[in-house]
Amino acid sequence: MTPRYPAPVVIRRNERIAAAARRADRPAFTALVTGVLAALVIAILLIRDHGDVSRIVHAGPPSTSAAHAPSSLTVRPPDQAYDGQFFYRLGVSPFSTAREVSGVTFDLPALRNARWLSGALAWLLSAGHPAAVPWALLLINFVAAIALGAVAGALARSSRRHAAWGLLLALYPGYAFTLTLDTSELLAGALVLGGLYAGRRSKWALAGGLFVLAVLARDTAASIPAGIAAGGAWQLVRRRPGAAPLLAGGAGILAFAGWEALQRARFHAWPFVQSRKNNLSGPFAGLAKELSKDLPPHSGAAAFRLLSIIVLIGVIVAAAAALRGTTIPFVERVAWLPAITVVVTLNAYLYSGATAFMRAGSESFLMSALVLLGHRARYASFVAVPVVGLWALTVGSQLAKG
Repeated sequence: MTPRYPAPVVIRRNERIAAAARRADRPAFTALVTGVLAALVIAILLIRDHGDVSRIVHAGPPSTSAAHAPSSLTVRPPDQAYDGQFFYRLGVSPFSTAREVSGVTFDLPALRNARWLSGALAWLLSAGHPAAVPWALLLINFVAAIALGAVAGALARSSRRHAAWGLLLALYPGYAFTLTLDTSELLAGALVLGGLYAGRRSKWALAGGLFVLAVLARDTAASIPAGIAAGGAWQLVRRRPGAAPLLAGGAGILAFAGWEALQRARFHAWPFVQSRKNNLSGPFAGLAKELSKDLPPHSGAAAFRLLSIIVLIGVIVAAAAALRGTTIPFVERVAWLPAITVVVTLNAYLYSGATAFMRAGSESFLMSALVLLGHRARYASFVAVPVVGLWALTVGSQLAKG
């Protein structure tokens, strides 16, 4: 049978495809993709909200008072209020211990101040002008998305994968919530992945500095340097080189402990205790309770929540199956364990909303995805479509909410 295309045409087409694949095999490509996607999401958000960037903050009662908020901050109805308002308050006055700042009152002062870095950067970028803080928060997440895409591509190549596999890390569905709600998971993720990549390049001093910053951005990020330090300590016990990762991870742990103590002195409460009381429970207790209510799903929201649980837990389970055969560094394999502990111990209240547990699961997802990328089997291929599909669904859901 005569081929549809002459052989030379087919060969040239295949060569062009191969050349394009080679050009895309670099961190700049994954940074470009995440940057373009983030820019599209932001553009649609601003069009949807008629240019009112403060609506992305999701300030609302009972934490935000419309009577005391500045005119530049749109105050939403109570059922639309969310955590971005607390990062906004930090962006207005990151050092304040006052009960109310720009109409915003912390519900859990010690815990909210423990997640300080994003607000502090917004304060610097806005030069102390409250009206510019929402723009600064949006810019921070945009830049963090690009940085995360770049380092994710670099980590994929470090695992002998095409850089495009880094998009599995960058397109975590929980980051769709971060970008549309002004929270800090993208910043913490970019910093902690940067620390891991620096460690792979034996630049452990840089890794330690990035771990410290990640802990200041989000307290749960401390699980990863804790695991790195534990892995380094175990290597020393086995008389193998481990001092550098022990010190780098230890820097993150010390920063976490010192930062917790500082908030205790400022607000007379331990952030970890406030988090444990409000967010944590016994292993799998919160997940089991939520599944008992959502099986079978009784609404669209319940179905979306169940799908999110299935994807997140599925990635973690796949990583558990791949853990022994993965080629990622030993200290990263150890760090996977404390990272997934966060998800395992979330309470039923957090599991009752996809936004909350997908944000809380960001560290466990990142470490699980790294485990999968380091395995030669097709584990990563099995989870890629569900993860990217859920990211797109989450973005669409967030943009449709208004």
